[in-house]
Amino acid sequence: MALRPITVTQLNEYIARVFESDVLLMDIAVTGEITNLKHHSSGHVYFSITDENSKINCFLASSYANALRYELADGLKVIVTGKVNVYKKGGYYSIFVRSLTVSGEGDLAVAFELMKEKLAKEGLFSPEHKKELPVFPRKLGILTSDTGAAVRDIIKIIRQRNELVDIYVFPVKVQGEGAAEDIASTLDRVNEKRQDIDVLIVGRGGGSREDLWAFNEEVLARAIYRSEIPVISAVGHEIDFSISDFVADRRAETPTAAAEMAVPDIGEMLRYISDLRDDLQKQLSSKLRYDSLRADNSLKALRDGMVKYLDDRLALIEKMKIMLEGNDPYRIMERGYSVIEDQEGKAVASKEDLKDGEYDIVFRDGKVRVRISHV
Repeated sequence: MALRPITVTQLNEYIARVFESDVLLMDIAVTGEITNLKHHSSGHVYFSITDENSKINCFLASSYANALRYELADGLKVIVTGKVNVYKKGGYYSIFVRSLTVSGEGDLAVAFELMKEKLAKEGLFSPEHKKELPVFPRKLGILTSDTGAAVRDIIKIIRQRNELVDIYVFPVKVQGEGAAEDIASTLDRVNEKRQDIDVLIVGRGGGSREDLWAFNEEVLARAIYRSEIPVISAVGHEIDFSISDFVADRRAETPTAAAEMAVPDIGEMLRYISDLRDDLQKQLSSKLRYDSLRADNSLKALRDGMVKYLDDRLALIEKMKIMLEGNDPYRIMERGYSVIEDQEGKAVASKEDLKDGEYDIVFRDGKVRVRISHV
């Protein structure tokens, strides 16, 4: 015999009481693939998880959603933990999710890869955006915990290498809730108020992946990206990589390495300058010896050239002298020759030129005037 009919509301209320009394359904873990993901303006998240044959709706309150280390996406395989609730008005049930992990991998590892992929696509790791570090910084800022070993190590190394740079420590939280926001806001404030700072070191010493997580947060990555002051990321140990490392202008394996990277070693520079001075002196000395030798050779060549030129000129003069002396008519007259000149002083070269009249016979020691009366 059938029971007395009940209303839809009564049925849904009954089913809800059954679900609420089932211990298994009050704390159940279900694995599946996220589909139909929707983010509500209130911060709540609605989605379904599916397997090969079925699906179930899920509800993730904003308080739980904000605690996630990564963004949810369709196709992500997850394990959700929570209780099964019946929505009486709609007549369907869903899982009220209290925690969510990625199936097969640690949450932090997945969160890191998802954040890295997202920011890389946006160009935050682009080499074109990275700024050159100053060669000779005058003022250096450090964003880290003022009580940790990292800040002491950085200051110690800087002072050993360079006593000329001014160091400014900007204390920040480096782990726990709100750490990323604290570092990001301090970084923005330094860029706004302390534009005289030449370079910034942002980081902390080693720790667990959870301890270092602030340096994987998106809010800090974007603050580093928009920093006008060059940023060196120095997080953990050499094997530790963070999102800050990828977006910063330079990555240092450790805070100590960041100190060495940020400032030049004055002692090393002085040794380098001394070596340059010695090399320059050697080069100048060699150059002077070479130029002196060239000058001596040039002077000798010039002297030899001038001597030869003068000798050639003197020889030519002597030759001309001999020629002139050999053709001197007075020298010829010494051998008994004479010259007949007419009244105009012209030499008579032929008897045909002689006519009756007076002529001068020129001897070596004087003239004799004669009259020609017959040729």
